[in-house]
Amino acid sequence: MSDGEQQQSIFLITGNIQGGKTSYLSELIELLRKRSLSVSGFLAPGSFESGKRSGFRLKNIVSGDELAMASTKETLTWTKYRRFWFNPDAFSLGREWICESLKAHPDVIVIDEVGPMEQEGSGWSETLEFLKSSSVPVQLWSVREKLTGEVMEHWSISSDHLIHIDNEEVHKAANLIIRAVERNRNS
Repeated sequence: MSDGEQQQSIFLITGNIQGGKTSYLSELIELLRKRSLSVSGFLAPGSFESGKRSGFRLKNIVSGDELAMASTKETLTWTKYRRFWFNPDAFSLGREWICESLKAHPDVIVIDEVGPMEQEGSGWSETLEFLKSSSVPVQLWSVREKLTGEVMEHWSISSDHLIHIDNEEVHKAANLIIRAVERNRNS
């Protein structure tokens, strides 16, 4: 690695479907902020009706702004994918948030979540390709456990950058990410 060149570290935050990945990321973000790291990107908290997942919101980590992203209820102008209807405006806004956040040179950027849509070239796939080629050295992508192998292979992510929410205490994950940020600051 040449002087001034940063090595990119993409960490996959993984767990089962509805296993708490977004909650884990929220706690992790707070720990990183307490250590004075700048964190940007977005989360996708879920909503439930009668105990079943009924949708997702897209939430800007910096501003707290939110927009409906997906729903099990058919919605005019939204795109159906499997059992959900997805709001195309949420994907546009998410991309806009990422581009805006890059201007501030964050220490860490978060994408919640990488799933089947991205594996098929839609959803956040363009954003992920853009981030993979960006100068953001440390990124956190949430991904459901059964897709981790495919995501690691597709985006050439090292298996030692896999954080399973059931096996890694959040403060230990925070320390791992802080070390990656510090390594890149010192390179």
